[in-house]
Amino acid sequence: MDHLSLIRALIIIAICILNFSAFSQEQAEVEPSHHCLYEEKSLTIGIAGPYSFEIGMVGINARMYYNVGETICFGPEYAYFKTDEVEVVDFDFVGHYIFETPLAGIYPLAGLNYTIEKELDHNETLADFGIVFGAGIHRNLKKLTVFTEYSRVEFGIHDQFLTAGIMYNFK
Repeated sequence: MDHLSLIRALIIIAICILNFSAFSQEQAEVEPSHHCLYEEKSLTIGIAGPYSFEIGMVGINARMYYNVGETICFGPEYAYFKTDEVEVVDFDFVGHYIFETPLAGIYPLAGLNYTIEKELDHNETLADFGIVFGAGIHRNLKKLTVFTEYSRVEFGIHDQFLTAGIMYNFK
């Protein structure tokens, strides 16, 4: 599957999830929740599947955000990728500012990155700091949040990621 087909598939999946979640929330709203904003002073933990354009494969991502207010959150992320030739570990510390729309929350993301890339066949390791930035879209389904985002790392070991995942909000 080429990069363009993967991007199209993830966008279609995100649109379907957003449409389904809008329909399900219209049916019955048991507890008050917002479709895109977070509860102030809450914690969100998530897992995702990031696609690395540089490596050409899907990895695993874990994240934890502290929601300072309804529209601002920040926290660490960890991503891991491994092929027969290379093993990559990404550590990010990012912040989001959520813009409310009728169907979803749209957010820019920015932060710091530290990447460790190990060439397995040459036993060579590269490590560098960088800047990560991008944008995402998410939809809350009560305590669960589905999201997809694009991010890019510059000034270090360059890469681009397309990520889709789910998060749970604790209060």
